[in-house]
Amino acid sequence: MVVLAAAPSVQGPPGLHRWPRAWSERRHLLERQHDRLEALLADLLALHGPETPAWTAVDALACDGACRRLLWDLRLHLRLEERWLQAEGCLCLGHRAAHADAARAALRAFCGSAGDRQARCAWLRDLRAWFMAHRAGPDATAYAAADATTAALTAPADTAFSTRQS
Repeated sequence: MVVLAAAPSVQGPPGLHRWPRAWSERRHLLERQHDRLEALLADLLALHGPETPAWTAVDALACDGACRRLLWDLRLHLRLEERWLQAEGCLCLGHRAAHADAARAALRAFCGSAGDRQARCAWLRDLRAWFMAHRAGPDATAYAAADATTAALTAPADTAFSTRQS
C-alpha cells in the first residue's frame, strides 16, 4: 500500500500560529518549505519508479492525490515567496514570470500524465530538476539580495555622523 508523509525533520513545530515578520524568519520558513517540497518530490519519485510493484486502484488514487497536493503546496509556496521577496524589494519580473511559467507547465504536464505511471515519473523528474535548479539559482540570488537589504537596514549608523552631531 502506498503511504506518503513528509519527513519529520522538515515539518514545522506544532502550534506555530503567527506569520514571521522579519526576513530572517521568513527565509527560514521558505527554506523549510523548499525542504518539504523536495522530500515530497523524492517520495513520489520513489513510488513511481520502475522497480516499485504494481499499484492497486487505491494506491493509484493515493499517488494521484499526493501529486495534486504537491502542486497545491508548490503554488502556495511560490505565491508566499513572491509576496515576501516583493516586500524586501527583491522580486524581479523575471523571477515572477519563471514561477508562473513553471506552475502552468507543471499543471499541464500533470494533467497530461494522468493514468500513465511512466509519464507521471517523467513529470516528477522534470519538476524536481526545475525546482532544484530554481532554488540554487534565482531563489538563491533573490534570498541573498534580501539578506543584504536586511543587513544594510539593520547595520549600525555611521559613527562619524553620530559623533559630529554631539
